[in-house]
Order: sequence, then structure tokens, then C-alpha cells
Amino acid sequence: MPQVKRKHYDAAYYALMLQDLTQIMNQVPKLRADRDSWDIEGDWADTGTIHFVDAAYQPYFTRFTDFDCRSIKIVNYGRPAVRMSFFKEHKFWVIKDKDLPRDEKIARIQLYLNDLGSKEDRMRSKLHKLSGSELTQAKANIALWQSEQTAWKELMAHVDTIEMAISNYERVHKYVTLNYKFILNEEGDFANEQEHMLNPQKDRTGTINQPRYNIIFIDTDHIRRDHPYQSKQIDKYLGGFGLKSQAGLYTLYARIRPELDSIASFETSTSTLNGQPIIEPLSAVSRRRTKPKPAPLFDQSSEQEY
Repeated sequence: MPQVKRKHYDAAYYALMLQDLTQIMNQVPKLRADRDSWDIEGDWADTGTIHFVDAAYQPYFTRFTDFDCRSIKIVNYGRPAVRMSFFKEHKFWVIKDKDLPRDEKIARIQLYLNDLGSKEDRMRSKLHKLSGSELTQAKANIALWQSEQTAWKELMAHVDTIEMAISNYERVHKYVTLNYKFILNEEGDFANEQEHMLNPQKDRTGTINQPRYNIIFIDTDHIRRDHPYQSKQIDKYLGGFGLKSQAGLYTLYARIRPELDSIASFETSTSTLNGQPIIEPLSAVSRRRTKPKPAPLFDQSSEQEY
């Protein structure tokens, strides 16, 4: 799929927003990723600079959440990570023939022909300055461009008989991508999201001429904890058992059947037998062991505005 259309801004407004965002990014404290204690995997070296920031500082970035900045990406505002996994992904788009109207096919071909013609003219203007292997290579380039122009002109003349596709697949754009887990609600359910990181802009020699930054908010209260990986539904189901025992390579779980729970609860709550202590059903015990609600990271009433 083609890339999402970028937002356009007045130059002065964009410059002001970029200046303010850069200032805040530079001023907030940064966290150092701890592979020994954080729940984090993968390598993020081959991308733009990554700043891990405590989620408590999210309010400072509120006014920038809808700002489509080209050089600073706010990765997960409102969804601080409790688990992170980095990996490389080949991102590309493809426009197939069925999505290319006849007029667009002609326009695309003509645009390419114009580009080839301009390249040939510029190269011809330099021929008198070249010699030896440089001259040989220049003439070979001109011959190649002429050959391509001939082929595409022939195809444009018979555009109704050809199938076309347009893609950046062969440019092999690889992005470091982050898959992260965050706490979805006050009940402690988890959800997953995925975002690609901004790469630095480089020239033809590979030298970085524009650094780019990625801001990732971290839930510092939960980043060090274990999380259910396989299935949220299974985690909830097994968490409902009051008795759990490790039995070698597997775990035994037990609780009173739900259809018997109401009877057992009634009997144990209305009387005791021969002065014996009341024993609560396992399910009743389980209900009192519900997961505590995560404490808020900051006082919403004390947000600062910039």
C-alpha cells in the first residue's frame, strides 16, 4: 500500500512546533534500557535515536500528539510500554494494474520519459569535459537511457494492451519496528501495538545529514514484571482457579464448579456444623484475590501546558 498522506503545514508554524517539541524532548529525563531487568528484546541500533521516557512525563507532549513531525516521532503516547520487542521489517507499497486508470498509466510513463530525457541532456552537456573511462561510462548511460525511452514510448502507444504495476519493493526500505505491550484498562488487561521507527536521513555515501528521533514512553511500574504472552483469555481463565500447584512439567488447577458454588456459599454462610470453623469455597477465595488496579502514574489535575 502507498504511504499514508502526510500533513502539510505553514512553514513558520511547522518551525515553531518543531522548535518547541525539540526543546521538550531535550529537557525531559531519559531512561536507560536495562536488558537484565526490563522486559525488552531485539536490537534498535540501525534506526534513528531512541529516547526512552518515563510515562509520567507524557503531559508535556500532549500538544504534539497530532503534529506530523518529519524528524521526531512520538511512538506510543497514552499507551506506555510494559514490554517491548524490536525487529527489522521490509516496508514497501505496491499499486497493481487494477488500481491504475488508463490516464494515470500514461501520465506515469510520460513522467518517466521526461526524467530520462533530462538525464540524457545533462550528460550530453558534460561529454566534452570527459575522457577515458568516464567518457565511456557516460556514453553507455546515454545508450541505456535511449533504449529505455524507445521501449516505454512503444508501450505508451499501446497502453490498453499492457499490465502495469508501481512499487518501491526493490529499494528495500528496512525499518526497525517496535511491537509493544501496554495496559489497556483499569482491570489490568493487556493489548499490543506495532510501530516502525524513524530512520535517519542519509546522503548517497551513507552519511547522516538529518538525525531523527523516536520517543517511547515506558510504564516504569510494570516494565520489570512478567506478563501473559500466549493468550489473554487463557490467562484470565486460569487466574480464576483458587488452588494452583506445580506438578513437574505442568500445573494443576482446582476450584469449586460454578454450578455448585452458590450452594456451597449459602451453606457456609448460614451456619457452622458442630462448632467447626467455616471453610469458604475455593471460588470465593479466588474472587477476593482479584488483580489490583494499577496506580495512576501522575495526577491528571496537575498537568502543565506549554
